[in-house]
Amino acid sequence: MATKPIATFEGTYQRAKSILNMSRQLSGLHVADDLCRAAVIIAVAGFDRYFTAKFCDVLVPRLKSGNPLGPDLIKRLEKAGYDTEFSLILISESVRNRRARPFRKIRTIVQQSLSAQTTHRDSVIDDLFLGLDLKDLTKNAAKRCGKQLPSLMKLVDLRNAIAHEAHVDSNGKPRRIDAVKVGKQIDDLAIFVRSCDEIIAKRFGQQKAVSA
Repeated sequence: MATKPIATFEGTYQRAKSILNMSRQLSGLHVADDLCRAAVIIAVAGFDRYFTAKFCDVLVPRLKSGNPLGPDLIKRLEKAGYDTEFSLILISESVRNRRARPFRKIRTIVQQSLSAQTTHRDSVIDDLFLGLDLKDLTKNAAKRCGKQLPSLMKLVDLRNAIAHEAHVDSNGKPRRIDAVKVGKQIDDLAIFVRSCDEIIAKRFGQQKAVSA
């Protein structure tokens, strides 16, 4: 059974917190800092996955609505592989088999496309949901939960420094990392995601989770 994106995020958030708590228990050891870095990676990964999965869950009802598609969403579908050939294949399959699920296939190619890129920057998230006519999602969510987007994005910056630069200085030595500060940043990220989920649900209703 598919799990709602917010439920998956909450589980990932708890995993990150557990790793962080373990790092605090080992305070003073080098491995403690690396566990803290692992918590950052897991938390931001869950953050990224939430928006990709949520977009895909809302996409199918949007396509089924019959309302005109905006240029941004059309470009998103084309980029994912929804071209003339793919459209003809869906039509052919639907004619041969009434149980064919064309919208599920569309959702699958979009999810695969989004999985190949990161969706953890506020500008990227806003651009993604703008295709569904939901404007300024992250700005409105930040305002709703009383958080500042630049502060929230600092955890993403830290994740990138860890993932792409091993979080070391010019001499190759590990940079300092504050587990207490990271813990607050992860908590704030969770509050922000819940705020986004409330806005999306208010706009589109509670959709059945179909994302993989």
